[in-house]
Amino acid sequence: MKTKIIIVTLVCIFKTTTYAQRSRYQPYLSLNLTASTSHLLGDLGGTGNIGSNSFKDLNLSSTRFALGTGVDYNIPSGISIGMDIMTAQLYGDDNAAPKNSGRNIRNLHVRTNIVESLIKFTYTHPENGIYFSIGGGICFFKPMAKLNGKWHELRPLGTEGQKIDSQKAPYKTITPVIPIGFGKKFYLNENHDLAVAIDFSLRKTFTDYLDDVSTTYPEKDAIRQNSGNVAAQLSNLSNDPQFGSAGSKRGDPENNDNYFFAGFKLYLPLNKNYRNKWQRRYRYRGGRYRRR
Repeated sequence: MKTKIIIVTLVCIFKTTTYAQRSRYQPYLSLNLTASTSHLLGDLGGTGNIGSNSFKDLNLSSTRFALGTGVDYNIPSGISIGMDIMTAQLYGDDNAAPKNSGRNIRNLHVRTNIVESLIKFTYTHPENGIYFSIGGGICFFKPMAKLNGKWHELRPLGTEGQKIDSQKAPYKTITPVIPIGFGKKFYLNENHDLAVAIDFSLRKTFTDYLDDVSTTYPEKDAIRQNSGNVAAQLSNLSNDPQFGSAGSKRGDPENNDNYFFAGFKLYLPLNKNYRNKWQRRYRYRGGRYRRR
């Protein structure tokens, strides 16, 4: 109960900020807080076809969660530039694919923890609060899989033969990303600097190893001799002894992995000494800005 009272009080403090407290036409800084679901678009799970990075391969049962924060520099024209940090978990599982399909028989799974840092440019429409964003950044990722109740980091194991095949170099655990997003802000005060938004954001990556799956199966006995029994088992978890022979298809290297977030953002002003340029032309009435 005390927590609810504190939250309501803070919102009221922001909401009652008046124009008299501000100089009129200056840019301002805002803090954003993000809570969302996270979804992997990769080789694992999805439909029974070859893995892809499209939304048709989305499994809701593999939904995980993400948290983030950032700072935006807002220009009076509705354009902003921001820096964000996100941390999330991605998950993919062939058990979610249709029964008896190739991916279901493959029986691989992954849990990938990621941390990303972004710079993004956003345009927000002054009347309806709809916004679009694009930018660039980097993502650090760590794929893991579970065996006998224990989670193991996959890259050091070389599950596709990276430690025994000179033609397969170990993949990097950092990738550039291109964030592409859109959403809608719902303003909580007259100045439009305090807002809650519904947010959707896709990440285009430049790696096919967010899920540790990309090319072909290695020779299992060679993996066992070089990296141990855990590496050999996690390279091929199929219950079908005829599945996954050396050199056969394990993933699809033609498509890099992607991921996306869907959730909510809270925008909080960090300074109160501005009034947006477009607010000269619009007046706030009936829950939205209308032309003066």
